[in-house]
Amino acid sequence: MSLYMSLLSDFKKGDKKALERIYRKYYQRIYFLALHFTRAPVEAEDLVHDIFLKFYNTRDRLSDSVTVEAQLVRIARFFILDTLKKKKHLLSADELSLPESREFPETGEEAEIFKAQRQKLLHAIEQLPGRCKEIFTLYKIEGLTRTEIADYKKISVKTVENQISKANKILKKELGVL
Repeated sequence: MSLYMSLLSDFKKGDKKALERIYRKYYQRIYFLALHFTRAPVEAEDLVHDIFLKFYNTRDRLSDSVTVEAQLVRIARFFILDTLKKKKHLLSADELSLPESREFPETGEEAEIFKAQRQKLLHAIEQLPGRCKEIFTLYKIEGLTRTEIADYKKISVKTVENQISKANKILKKELGVL
């Protein structure tokens, strides 16, 4: 039996030492994931402890064919999103961090054009219908997969794909993209 399978097997049996090894190995990854969503170190720290507790309490449902890390990150993402949603801290489109790179102009007329286009995009995203906006944001901004969104929202992957497609069509129309 491989070391990975042994760790997973021991963890699923409730071995506290296995939990401790997983905690030490993945703490930093889960902390930075929580920090990314909350942007608050203290809140991220609290979430990490809650996530590991949830991970331990749901250990009997873990898959033997998926890595511990993948399952932990998946649980962490959903837990963080659920927690923020309950606290009504979901970010508005203005607060979403769309990638900005050095390729974009920092000053001058081009910078103003870029800033105006970005604002137009953020406004268009805000105008999407509720469910469509939420699914689009989870997919394009938060980086969840279609399957993760379907599991999180308890809907089919096809419904997720339809909502993403609908959002793309609306945004293209609103932004004048052919």
